[in-house]
Amino acid sequence: MNNDPLPLLWLYGPSGVGKSSVGWEVFAQLSRSGVRTVFLDGDQIGLCHPVPEGGPHRVRARNLAAMWPNLRREGAQCVVLSGFVDTPEEVREYTELLPDAALTLCRLRVGTAELKERFLARGWRPDLADEAVAEAESLDRGAFAELCVDTDGLAVSETARLVRERAGGWPRAASAATPGGFTPHPPASRGDAAPIPVLWFSGATAVGKSTVGYEVFSQVFRAGVRAAYVDVKQIGALRPAADDDPGRHRLKARNLAAVWAGYRAAGARCLIVSGDADPDDTVRGYAELLPGSSVTVCRLHAGPATLADRVARRGRGEGPAMPGDELRGLGPEPLRRIAERAARDAEALERAATGDLRIDTDGRSAQDVAAEVRGIWNPILT
Repeated sequence: MNNDPLPLLWLYGPSGVGKSSVGWEVFAQLSRSGVRTVFLDGDQIGLCHPVPEGGPHRVRARNLAAMWPNLRREGAQCVVLSGFVDTPEEVREYTELLPDAALTLCRLRVGTAELKERFLARGWRPDLADEAVAEAESLDRGAFAELCVDTDGLAVSETARLVRERAGGWPRAASAATPGGFTPHPPASRGDAAPIPVLWFSGATAVGKSTVGYEVFSQVFRAGVRAAYVDVKQIGALRPAADDDPGRHRLKARNLAAVWAGYRAAGARCLIVSGDADPDDTVRGYAELLPGSSVTVCRLHAGPATLADRVARRGRGEGPAMPGDELRGLGPEPLRRIAERAARDAEALERAATGDLRIDTDGRSAQDVAAEVRGIWNPILT
């Protein structure tokens, strides 16, 4: 490793413009060429609600800075970040904590008609389309990025290539660098206080870990309790993976510890995690890096027919779009194989009787499942 700054490409723009999709494509293009690249979605490292004092950018900035040494330790050669920002002052909240980042700030824009079309095509909160247009108009009036790329009529892959080209072939001299950046203060000692509760959702592909986990998180913070939520897949996107950590569990565990420290410092009273690990094999490794916490593993289960239906729905693009969802857009045959593998995994987990809780999700909404989970795991709301 050397002391060169670590290239950071930050893509921003209004909701629906394609920040996450283009960012993930840049990440995919670079990693396929052998450049060890990290992708992060800014929204995914700031999910702490009700929003702490100082606003969401303060939490996200501190969490990104806390993760930064972990990314460098794993040999990252560049980082792609997608996330909304609308003033230079907000950008400085991040850069002041990342003195060894070489930032390229790129605004994505698109015409009003196409922005509305893209927003509505997501199938999520169509009532916010006009708000996205207002965001875009505001960004046009207060443009401050060094680079702006118009994406009208362009496919995601074309936009990603254009962004890199307009940014001078980003990242031109990408090279792994020594750990640096912001070192977070650990949360204050709790003495003899009760451990902070952590709820970890596990289960087979498409069983509903993220959907149910986020719903539990939403119900908790709507009840007035400051809660935090992490999808571990979203804090471990590094490719090519290290040879000695192909599942990237080491990076995910370290990053989970980093963001949890930030959320605790912001006053979070519980953490909900959507995991991708077999609880009996790896969750204990994650839990060891969460001192002062009590981890409850909730395994979600569904039968083969339900899993096949949910896999097919994700393949068609239904539901909230998550960066890097590799089921979206796949054809019938690969989706069938994924569903069959998910069913085998679910059966294996059933035989092993993993987890502290076991909840069946067949034929049930996320709201119903979340309500049942909260009826059992309700350590701080009474």
